[in-house]
Amino acid sequence: MSKQTYNKLVTPVGVSQFAWLNKPDTKFDENGHYKVNLIVSANDAKPLIKSINDEIAKAVEMAKEKSKGKNIKTANTPFEEEYADGKPTGNVIFKFKAKAKIIMKNGDVIDNKVPIFDSKGTPMTNQVWSGSEMKASADMIPYYTAMAGAGVSLRLKAVQVTKLVEGSGASSSSHGFSEVKDGYVAPEDKTFENEVEQSQNADF
Repeated sequence: MSKQTYNKLVTPVGVSQFAWLNKPDTKFDENGHYKVNLIVSANDAKPLIKSINDEIAKAVEMAKEKSKGKNIKTANTPFEEEYADGKPTGNVIFKFKAKAKIIMKNGDVIDNKVPIFDSKGTPMTNQVWSGSEMKASADMIPYYTAMAGAGVSLRLKAVQVTKLVEGSGASSSSHGFSEVKDGYVAPEDKTFENEVEQSQNADF
């Protein structure tokens, strides 16, 4: 059976907010989610909003066909205006999420990873903190429930970090260390890349 495909969304560079990219957030779900909000200027956000709204319109039409003509309400959009002190900032916040564990059709569970790339497209494992600047790639997933309505979610597939913000303990330099010539160099760890490849190729 062929893998279902969805229309993809790739953002311009924005500023990350509530970034859970290196490890999943398990506060409301023990299986966890990777997620990030991306703050984008209103002008850059226009084509993204159009793409999402087009997909939402398709989701509403599909829901009407399945519900045999019943009135279908539209669910909340995965984006909203940004406000500061009760006033709009002129930016738009896009909300991305991905499950940390994928349950296969045969019941197997695969740990999912969100690939993180640097500005040159090289995979990276650095801790990514909120405030980092990045692009996000996501699938637009249509859905419909009687309670929420018809809408589209943004399933996070990968991010490309163009400016890294490091928090306390995120780098050796933050502890006062500098490079030591001819010192020990840790071997390159391919574990993360292998896990990413496995999760990205999963049929779910």
